[in-house]
Amino acid sequence: MAQPQGNSSTSTGRIGAEIGTAATSAAFALGAGWGTTASVAVSTGSNDQAGIITVTSAGTGQAQATANITFTFVDGAYAATPRAVIWTLLSSSNAVTEAQPTQGAVSTTTASCRHSVLPVAAATYKYSYLVIA
Repeated sequence: MAQPQGNSSTSTGRIGAEIGTAATSAAFALGAGWGTTASVAVSTGSNDQAGIITVTSAGTGQAQATANITFTFVDGAYAATPRAVIWTLLSSSNAVTEAQPTQGAVSTTTASCRHSVLPVAAATYKYSYLVIA
């Protein structure tokens, strides 16, 4: 039997990730470990519930211990701490040593993680996230 399909406002539908304000790079803070001129790009369709970001490590000072990413929810605080999953989709090196993010933490206002290995200057790292309240 097929599962009911609907938007997030229906009581019988699936949870929809299309509701909410679009996330921008301003909602993501990168730790110093990504490098002095690191940047983040947010894929179209990303919001508080789900999305994809690409981090570019750049400049100097890369350090795994501070290669953090913190996402501040665009639509404000959740009523209770949500559940979040953050995973690595791809890196420009495609190295086998690229493991999933570590040090994950979630609060009512943010979700964060740490890159699993030392970021390489000029490399890109793509992450996907899913947040369910």
